[in-house]
Amino acid sequence: MSTHLTAPADPTATGTARHWQECTDRFAALFGRYVGREAQKVPMTDAELREVIDACNRAVAPLGKAVSDKRWISYMDVVRWSQSARHIKDMQAFKAVCVLNCITFVWDDMDPALHDFDSFLPEVRAVCERYYTPQDAEFAYEGARAFVTSDHMFRDSRLKQVLCGTSPEQYFRFRVTDVGVDFWMKMSYPIYRHRELTEHSKTGLAARMATRGLAIVNDFYSYDREHALGQITNCFRLCDLSDDAEFRAFFQVRLDDMAEDMECLKAFDDVSRDVLFDLIQGNFTWTTRDRRYQTAVNEVNSRIQ
Repeated sequence: MSTHLTAPADPTATGTARHWQECTDRFAALFGRYVGREAQKVPMTDAELREVIDACNRAVAPLGKAVSDKRWISYMDVVRWSQSARHIKDMQAFKAVCVLNCITFVWDDMDPALHDFDSFLPEVRAVCERYYTPQDAEFAYEGARAFVTSDHMFRDSRLKQVLCGTSPEQYFRFRVTDVGVDFWMKMSYPIYRHRELTEHSKTGLAARMATRGLAIVNDFYSYDREHALGQITNCFRLCDLSDDAEFRAFFQVRLDDMAEDMECLKAFDDVSRDVLFDLIQGNFTWTTRDRRYQTAVNEVNSRIQ
């Protein structure tokens, strides 16, 4: 499977970036073995893009923060790459996921001192109620509320330090909610109108099965940014990145974790399997191509002050 990816040009790269090409090739080989096809970016018209960006601007306006179209599009592209284009049945729900994903990205990128639940959560609920049926709106809203609350409560907490610094097992338990996979599944299942996927998303099974693959990819490509910002939610902090042999051994175990989960995903029904495979591989494709991960800090990933 061709990835059309090239290594960053910086010959002085440190952290995980010094292993960029080697690990990117190994991720791609894993997806080639289990998925066997390229990720597809969901097409959107100019009118749909404008609708989503305008809805995002309305939702974050009470926070008093202006966000550029370039940044909104960077946030939005993870949805366009990571949803299963072949199985989409509801574009209204797809647009809802774009908006919810984008505005919670803003929350995640903000200084916690600026978090204002009283102004933000009603806007989140309004987005859910606009795009979803009443029952689906409740699941999407609860997923979003849990995600932003978890991010606010635990960003600098002792509990987070323990969970993120003890072992990969504890770390990935925490990341089911912290990385937002449970939120993603609860806001995404209406896109597909598929009974089994709906139940896997509501019960949390889909999120648990996708978390390691999503977090490992995200952590590898975001390590330098998170290190620069002093953030601790990264599994690669659990190994010595200055020791190439230790890093490669640690990375191999993480690939084995992903392979184990993807082997299990093959037993899901055809649609649920495809959606979860496309989510994990699409996140990889977005992460390796999007400007957010090209440099440690830039105009689409810097802390929103």
